[in-house]
Amino acid sequence: MTTNVTAKELNYDSYKTEKYDSDIVRSIPWYIRLHKKIMEILTDCYKSFKGDRIKNVLELGVGTGLTSEKIFKIIPKVHLVAVDFSKTMLDGARKRLSGYDVKYIEGDYSELNFRTNLGTNFDIVMSVIGIHHQNDFGKKELFKKIYDCLNDDGIFIFGDLVTFKDKREAERNDKRHHEYLILNAEDEKSLKEWVHHHKFLNLLAPVEDQIEWLKEAGFSSVEIKFKKYNTCLILAKK
Repeated sequence: MTTNVTAKELNYDSYKTEKYDSDIVRSIPWYIRLHKKIMEILTDCYKSFKGDRIKNVLELGVGTGLTSEKIFKIIPKVHLVAVDFSKTMLDGARKRLSGYDVKYIEGDYSELNFRTNLGTNFDIVMSVIGIHHQNDFGKKELFKKIYDCLNDDGIFIFGDLVTFKDKREAERNDKRHHEYLILNAEDEKSLKEWVHHHKFLNLLAPVEDQIEWLKEAGFSSVEIKFKKYNTCLILAKK
């Protein structure tokens, strides 16, 4: 099981951090709203666990550290394991997260053995806008690995691009996503690149199926916390 695209195909290795940070907001509808909801979940988690019980967090597809930075603002003393298959992305994360307790792993998380490669279990696993590059089998297998590496009261915060079983709803939201790209692209080159990503490199699965796969992996509670167009945030509790 491997990710269906490489960092080179996604052009990640040629991105400067500032350019990527700008493009990801311009290319993912409701990206900022999605992160506001993630921060609400993290804040509630911090309060319920009284902070000191949250020791280890895993982020799959850390990118330039945009999401991880928000974790540290709420839980500053946590240990983060940050995984990404792009050296350039990890270099950006290292700059942004300097001064925090972070272990960086360069590699494809679909190929990692979490037990041997990561070395610990986690209180929180997070993945934001990345798992849609796995095929259906890959998503199912990854959900199982995530469940297995969580502590007993751990949570999985899963923000991603999805589609829908209803073909009309799927088509409507895909059109909205495409319109968002056209309206917000910085320039023609960026528009062509991100439209290519969306049309040919993304493997969107119906959110209804992914909820079932998370339950099949063992999660006791799976809840949609945010959903607009193809952008969705799911909170899964072990």
